[in-house]
Amino acid sequence: MRRRGFTLIELLLVISIIGLLISILLPSLGKARTAARQIKDAANLRSIQQGMVLWAQNHDDNYPLPSLLDRSNATMSTAGQPASVKDNSGNIFSILIYNGFFPPELAVSSAEVNPRIVRDTKYEYQFPSLALTPESALWDPGFAGYPGESGGSGTGTGRRQGTLVGNLSFAHTAPFGQHATTWRSTFDSRQASLANRGPSYDGSAGQWRLRAGVSGQESNRLKIFGGKNTWGGNVAFNDTHVSYLTNPDTDQLPITYRFAVNGARTWGDNVFVNEDESNGTPLGEQFAEPGTNAYLKIYGDVFTASGQVAINPFVD
Repeated sequence: MRRRGFTLIELLLVISIIGLLISILLPSLGKARTAARQIKDAANLRSIQQGMVLWAQNHDDNYPLPSLLDRSNATMSTAGQPASVKDNSGNIFSILIYNGFFPPELAVSSAEVNPRIVRDTKYEYQFPSLALTPESALWDPGFAGYPGESGGSGTGTGRRQGTLVGNLSFAHTAPFGQHATTWRSTFDSRQASLANRGPSYDGSAGQWRLRAGVSGQESNRLKIFGGKNTWGGNVAFNDTHVSYLTNPDTDQLPITYRFAVNGARTWGDNVFVNEDESNGTPLGEQFAEPGTNAYLKIYGDVFTASGQVAINPFVD
């Protein structure tokens, strides 16, 4: 009895059906992977926020502030600058890691898209070699807040992995000037503390637009969870809950200005813009002292200018 094989037409039909199924399933698989990364990322943020709250319970409700902890300059020198130059993101998060509140890998998002932001695999929990006095150090100054951070004013020079990489994905509220009043545990569900970092915006309240160039329209930060022209990401609040938002000027954070802005006085606070609380326009990214609204950034290369604490913003 002769066995009958598949004809060419039958093989082509099967291949076509398989191709059709793959084309249907692939988008679903992609969405599932994105959802899984978003859930893991939210868990990371919640763990970090909880670590900050636990720290605050033993420090008069204040979050870590390197300038207050390292008064003796055992960890690093201010090189003649005010003590606040120590208060960059790398040092702040390094304090929490050094004291065991979370491991270095949690500081890098599961959805990180910038290859220069990587886990610090050489973190030194005892006698950190880059500290001025390793046996008295309060954190490992080799932990880098963002790629390209020079560690100016002596606050982190000689980063262990050089200046080409950073070890932190997440933006946080400013610990400087008027903003320092929010750098504490308040359990306020309307106060944003941490977030997937966001792009730069121009405009004013109610009419924000992405800035042209790599800091806005071409920013890697849109690729973490957002789209081509919109930001999306997780935001951790002071009561430790985490929300996934699809726009940075969320209604969960209402801000009322002294004067009407674009037809109204109350708008959602853009968490990535330091808004003037009288007219809703940006105060500029370099100076983080004025204002008490949410202003989430990765702060690095801290210095003083015109009598104010200033930063060099991280752009990617």
